[in-house]
Amino acid sequence: MEYLRNACYLVAINLRLMKSFLLFCLLTTLLVPAKAQFFQFGIRGGVSSYNVHYQDFTNANNVSIASSSDLGMHLGFYSRIQLLGFYIQPELLYTRTGSQLTTTTATTSTTSDLRFQRLDVPVLLGKQFFGILRVNTGPVFSSLIRADLTESNIKDNITDAYNNNTVGFQVGVGLDVWKLLLDLKYEGSLGKFGESISTGGQSFTTDARPSQWLLSVGYRIF
Repeated sequence: MEYLRNACYLVAINLRLMKSFLLFCLLTTLLVPAKAQFFQFGIRGGVSSYNVHYQDFTNANNVSIASSSDLGMHLGFYSRIQLLGFYIQPELLYTRTGSQLTTTTATTSTTSDLRFQRLDVPVLLGKQFFGILRVNTGPVFSSLIRADLTESNIKDNITDAYNNNTVGFQVGVGLDVWKLLLDLKYEGSLGKFGESISTGGQSFTTDARPSQWLLSVGYRIF
């Protein structure tokens, strides 16, 4: 039974990967007009500082919850179509992020580790200045692969507690030097990521809205 469950889980991940990759390819194909002045394709990766913000910090038992930022990573591909002085940049990224959660009662304090795996598809509109400086912004479409909560060295799969698909936004600046790309971006949420969370033996009703800072380096293949 456990083997069947794991097999179904792997099939679901592969289908989601395929769907996201096809979406990335479709966006790239549709956004490359015949008169495009410039087209790029490359790889990118980096680190992020991720946090989940909660609307309700205290539950009915007068137990409070607090979250703190934690480091994550992302890795994937990007393409860029430059036309009429602007560029459109769709990306496909595998992202691992997380936060530290601390629940506090009158006598105890418990820390747990919240981790997410997801696929992100940002579609950025940007402008380049002086040949090297860039500014860009746009939506990011995210598909959750897995969410885990670890307490006292016990890991639980809590994927069902969160929305599978969400939409956010990114805004940032970047530098292009030779074939290298350096970017600093802020990502916010346009909707709820989750309705509730249970940690430290307590349940909290939340309006979870994640945000993160991303620092990434890219390499232009062509």
